[in-house]
Amino acid sequence: MRPFPLAAALLSAFLSPGLAQVAEIPGSQFEAGNWVGGAYTDDRGAFSYCYTSVSYEAGQVLWIGLYPNDTLSILMSQPDVTFQPGQKFELWVMMETGLPAIGNGEAWDAEYGGITYDGIQASVDFLNSGRYLRMLGMGIDDGFDVDGIGAALVQAQDCLARQSGAGGARVLESTPGAKAPPRTTGLARPQTGSVGTPMVKPQP
Repeated sequence: MRPFPLAAALLSAFLSPGLAQVAEIPGSQFEAGNWVGGAYTDDRGAFSYCYTSVSYEAGQVLWIGLYPNDTLSILMSQPDVTFQPGQKFELWVMMETGLPAIGNGEAWDAEYGGITYDGIQASVDFLNSGRYLRMLGMGIDDGFDVDGIGAALVQAQDCLARQSGAGGARVLESTPGAKAPPRTTGLARPQTGSVGTPMVKPQP
């Protein structure tokens, strides 16, 4: 596995045209195996979200954002897939066990598309139910090895609890339910990086 310098990835993201002026919160960065994460402010300097992400050898990026309004977004990008911002699609999100979660996905920009769920804890439980993640319906139809996602999500939830105040995000007693990405002020394209590149593996 080849390491990717996080600083270089973040610098590249900040130099991209059209992005809101968001900033990573100092001291919020974390690593969990091949996963990295941290917290970002919005364009007014207020806390916006915590995230964790991982990059794959073929260039795909899986990005998961946790928001203080108790929503969790799962986004993917792939070098040979281009979206129309705001493009809608029916999205099937599944692990190798259990039933798929079917809902309405959306492209956030030309590179990233995905889905947002209500209920962080229920969504985390769903993501922890297997080792392979597949998102069908937006042209990125591989199965992805998400080994280590459990530890990464624990740190992302801890990040959210610290950044959003005592008690962290409110957790709803519900299963994941699809909705459009939250229109939070300053919500921008994911700031991503990785300390490693796990192989993309087919769904068993």
